[in-house]
Amino acid sequence: MPLYIHAAIHLARCYRLKRRSSDILEAPYSLHFPLPYFIGAGCLTDNATNAENLNGVSIRRVPDPRFFQPSLSFYVSRLKVNEWIARNIVYRLIERVRGEPVSKYLKRIIHIPYLSRDEIARIQAEKLRQTITRAYEDIPFYRRRFDEAGLDIGSLKFPEDLARIPVLEKQEVREHYAQIVNHSLDVRTSKESTSGSSGTPLVVVKDRDKSAYVRAVMYRCYAQYGIDIGDKQARFWGMPVDRRDHAVEKIKDILSNRIRLSAFEVDDESLAVFVSRLREFKPLYFCGYPSLIYKFCQWMSDRNIVLEQAGPSVVITTGEVLYEFQRELIEKTLGCRIANEYGATETGVIAFECREGNMHINSDHVCLEVLASGNADDAGDLVVTELNNLYNPLIRYKIGDVGSVSCDTCSCGIGFPILKAIVGRQSSFIVTPEDKYFYSAILAYTFKEGIKHFQGVQDRKDELVVRIVKDDSLTEEMLREYKQKLSDRLGRTIKIRFDFVSCIEPDKSGKLRYFVSNIGSDE
Repeated sequence: MPLYIHAAIHLARCYRLKRRSSDILEAPYSLHFPLPYFIGAGCLTDNATNAENLNGVSIRRVPDPRFFQPSLSFYVSRLKVNEWIARNIVYRLIERVRGEPVSKYLKRIIHIPYLSRDEIARIQAEKLRQTITRAYEDIPFYRRRFDEAGLDIGSLKFPEDLARIPVLEKQEVREHYAQIVNHSLDVRTSKESTSGSSGTPLVVVKDRDKSAYVRAVMYRCYAQYGIDIGDKQARFWGMPVDRRDHAVEKIKDILSNRIRLSAFEVDDESLAVFVSRLREFKPLYFCGYPSLIYKFCQWMSDRNIVLEQAGPSVVITTGEVLYEFQRELIEKTLGCRIANEYGATETGVIAFECREGNMHINSDHVCLEVLASGNADDAGDLVVTELNNLYNPLIRYKIGDVGSVSCDTCSCGIGFPILKAIVGRQSSFIVTPEDKYFYSAILAYTFKEGIKHFQGVQDRKDELVVRIVKDDSLTEEMLREYKQKLSDRLGRTIKIRFDFVSCIEPDKSGKLRYFVSNIGSDE
């Protein structure tokens, strides 16, 4: 019997039993039934007695598949989807069911990055005009905001009139989110939540049309590296803890033709198992948090493990600031380049790294401004306006990052402007008692030898705590040198304290933060 039929039967049994008894709700996916011998042979599993080694790491295997009774997690982890089927059947079916015409939009926008600068500017201005006009007509929240700014909606001029609109802060969005909605539109919606790792999570509601455009922009970016919908992906991400959500996410992975390394299951055995899965699955690309991919590559490098034919053609990093030391190790270990992605849950992909190493802003998707105090080339607060969202658009939304924009021409042929000097969230700065700000990347360039992992934590302006997972080579002399270097840069008014720990856990979203600021933080 085909494997997917076994999975479907198991799902049905769990669902049926769960409906019959409230007791099953506590562990609805722990039920088992026998698996035929030819399906279970040689499969990696948690039900282990026998073991094999992968460069010194013990991996448990099924003792005898004829008596192995797998859980649902086992089934879904073994299912595979052919790329053509994933792209042309599964994904198209999902599009139709969800009402998200991603493929349709992708065909419409695939050529836009290669238009002339003037044509790109014309498309952006036209979308910007439509967004502001519709927001004024249909959303009272914005009508009041625009009237107070003295905007003449009938004769908008850009960029002058856009700059007159007040900046939308995250706290305002949290407090008034229900009001930033066009109730005249009858559309299907879905909810998503930001990680909330440095503050309160922000729940955003997206209409399916906007979600489709967001995904189309993402796949357009990926197309630069030969990636298409349905291509095999290894995902380095968080994973829901709730059993039901966990199972649903695994099924999503199957339908999306990807395997996943959970940020919450990173130990020697799970990493060794993932290497085995990579060798069997052979993904075209990796995608995920740079901190998790870096940790995986660090583990491989320490054990001289090489993926060979199972290695990716490109690694897409997203969700966190990518540090140069992470890029160097990842590219060296995997033998391929990194394409860095900059975006947010609220807006989707804002900018994406081309083959020449420049981060191009998706100007037909967002209008990105830099609120710099000095020259136009100076770094400043990034403010974004959505251009493909008539349901609940974010207009002049202060995203919480700092960067600068350049109109230099790139040899890759993409005409979009270039996002430069991205230095991360405002909460990524170490603050001294004199209110001087230092970008937290200083920690990454200070701690080198003798330290496996580190995390800076600041609760007060006069103290910086650095949590350290040390290795055997760390000495007192090295610690004194590290402390001296930080004091020389940050000043003598801030106390630096080292706190030695056995491990540093990722936050609830799965991100491994190198710096956490609890001083007036705002997600």
